[in-house]
Amino acid sequence: MTFAEVLAWCKKHHADVRGIGRGMEIANLPSMNAIMHWDLAIGDWSHYTSGSDMELMVAGKLTVDGFKSTLRGSE
Repeated sequence: MTFAEVLAWCKKHHADVRGIGRGMEIANLPSMNAIMHWDLAIGDWSHYTSGSDMELMVAGKLTVDGFKSTLRGSE
């Protein structure tokens, strides 16, 4: 997964994401491996996601609704 792929996915899904590294927000483009999790926001919904789940969503192997269904308290 590249930053360009994440940007394209965000545009397609009208999403905002923020990569979070070890104890700090990522401001410059680091290695994707440096990102511990992603803060994902789509409309009024937001949640954090692991790097592996974000990679699955960007690759089209996991939908946003599929991701939401894995969360506690989801219906």
